[in-house]
Amino acid sequence: MKILTVAAVAVTLGVVGCGSIAKTSAQAHTAAATPAGGTAAPSPASGTAAPSPASSLTGPVGTSYAVSDQSGNEISVALTRVIDPAQGADQFTTPQNGDRFVGAVFTIKGISGTFTDDANNDATLIGSNGQTYTADFDSIAGYTDFNDGDYSVSTGEISVGAVTFQIPLGVSISKIEWSANAGLSGAPGEWLIPAGASAAESPADSGDPWSVISAYFQDISLRDYAAAWQLLGPALQGRDYASFAAGYADTGQQTVTETSQSGDQVSFTLRSDNPDGTAQTYQGTDTVTGGKIVAAHVVQTS
Repeated sequence: MKILTVAAVAVTLGVVGCGSIAKTSAQAHTAAATPAGGTAAPSPASGTAAPSPASSLTGPVGTSYAVSDQSGNEISVALTRVIDPAQGADQFTTPQNGDRFVGAVFTIKGISGTFTDDANNDATLIGSNGQTYTADFDSIAGYTDFNDGDYSVSTGEISVGAVTFQIPLGVSISKIEWSANAGLSGAPGEWLIPAGASAAESPADSGDPWSVISAYFQDISLRDYAAAWQLLGPALQGRDYASFAAGYADTGQQTVTETSQSGDQVSFTLRSDNPDGTAQTYQGTDTVTGGKIVAAHVVQTS
């Protein structure tokens, strides 16, 4: 049994990317990404908001909800991007005739204990026709489906993935829900999707530092270096995009944890798990202004 409460409204629709993460206290959560094996690259910073009342389980894309199980393990979950329409992960993954894929990208962060569940069972889509659509189980381009929907996060860990839905071409999205799970009395958490919402909006549009950090973190982990590069201020973009992308050639999954925040300046720790099996850890401080990372100081600690 999982208990669902609201954490905070993080951003407005159009905050996309990696994952937004929990905002369950007045202290910021933060993340960053760094090339493996040496010179650290700049990363975004985060912002926070105080928890909203538990009775309010409706918000825009970017809202975080706290979920706990009977053992006291707790996570936060945020819908951070809606991709409509979404492309299948390969040429053989296509929707049936008259339908389209929709991807709901979630960022899940461990708050306490170790929390394990299935996102494909937790997430549903409500269409403008009043119908409820469950997970399609296909994968979409640019995102993992966690592990066939399964995720497991411990304290401070972050997991980002997409749940795919298949809905008729003439049906728009009204909202996406995260189930309170069977056996629990109470409403699910839900994110309202305005008419005409588009995946093309930039996380920088919201001006929210956490939106930027989420997007940058996810873009580096997904090797979408062009999107990450656009989140940097001119002083941090370096000589050119090609040089920036080349610096991340041997970089894998990034896991970051905030340590403190003062305004738009956020300090954090970072672990970079690389494709060759090695890992590095870093400490850093980033500054976000106007939706761009404008200053960064990152040093390797091990």
